[in-house]
Amino acid sequence: MRFSLCAFLFVIATPIACLAQDWEVGGAGGYGWYANPSISTPLGSAQAGFTNRGVIGAVFGESPYEHWGGEIRYLLQFGGPELRLDGGRTNLPGHTNLVVYDFLVHMTRKEDKLRPFLAGGAGIKVFTGDGSYLIGQSSQNFVTLVPHTQVEPVISAGAGLKYRATRHVQLRVDFRTYFSPLPDDIFRRSRNTVLSGWAYNFVPMAGISYMF
Repeated sequence: MRFSLCAFLFVIATPIACLAQDWEVGGAGGYGWYANPSISTPLGSAQAGFTNRGVIGAVFGESPYEHWGGEIRYLLQFGGPELRLDGGRTNLPGHTNLVVYDFLVHMTRKEDKLRPFLAGGAGIKVFTGDGSYLIGQSSQNFVTLVPHTQVEPVISAGAGLKYRATRHVQLRVDFRTYFSPLPDDIFRRSRNTVLSGWAYNFVPMAGISYMF
């Protein structure tokens, strides 16, 4: 798993380094919440996803052109898999790791202090559930939460605002939505279940970066 993440970062970062002009490295924190997909059978339904928790992360990017740029973002979100059904909740401890590359479109010029932007890209999300097996209890047992680590593709979309406080210090706020399939090795379903939709992860963040 560690090798795969390092390889992904290397492949993304190599072509960027060839065009390096204005670099940025920084950290951010925020809170992430989910709009979870539903799992249903003829006898009932449940919502399956990960719990809403705090988020910390790092960003490494550059802006080689007046309005275009790109960045690699890493996020760690706390909170494990959960299942909501029949008015109750079943959950495991856990967390998610996310690595994405976003293309950025800035609305103002490089020399401007305020730079709103749009962002979009893709990457991978590593879902991890810890602990012991748990069965979702209802009129029928149709989902089992399994302690497991699973990698899924993720799509990133959002916007943000950068403020250059000094020559080298930049403050920024970001809002991202991450779209990913539900990890079916963690949410082990019975044969007659139907999964509706992907997991939507909404993440507002505030951070500080060093420009060089």
